Amino acid sequence: MKNRITIITLLLLSIGMFAQEDERLNLFTTDSTWIKEIIKFPLGFAQEIKFEGFEDLRFPTGWSKKDSPMFWSYLWAWSIDNTEELTEADMEKNVQLYFNGLMGIGSNKNAEGEIHLTTAVFVKNPTTTGKSEYIGKVTTFDTRYTNKPLTFHVLAEQHYCEDEKKTVVVFRYSPKAFEHEAWNQLNSVQLNQNPCEN
Repeated sequence: MKNRITIITLLLLSIGMFAQEDERLNLFTTDSTWIKEIIKFPLGFAQEIKFEGFEDLRFPTGWSKKDSPMFWSYLWAWSIDNTEELTEADMEKNVQLYFNGLMGIGSNKNAEGEIHLTTAVFVKNPTTTGKSEYIGKVTTFDTRYTNKPLTFHVLAEQHYCEDEKKTVVVFRYSPKAFEHEAWNQLNSVQLNQNPCEN
């Protein structure tokens, strides 16, 4: 009986600890219609990305449906430990590695024998907000839904947390032009009040 009580107590404590950790790994506030996924670095599909920390992904309703206005529109934040602010070149390199891994491309050829590598370009957008903002474009190959080339328009923002020695980078992706209504939905998701605390 005593062993059973001890096991139940340990189980309840571990559940509480996991719940607290999951809450700590929460960079965004979204309603229940958004799918949330937390992945710790190193990412299983992109081991070449040498970050420590985690990724917080958010997917709107319809993001994986070809006929949806939100198709392939989603966002993620990287919370990266022990780093300095990323340069545009750092962002480009790691986003390329990310999508090459996610789509399973790079060394794999498609049915026509072609290799499609991801390209990424980010340009810093001067602002007076105190955060670093970027406009970007990512071209990759959609091996998941369409088996066709895929170009994302990207908005990114970077928060460097000097005291915590951490960087939080938010990426918002959509194949739709920035004027499209999909961006209203993507931009409605904001970081929690102080991303340096997560």
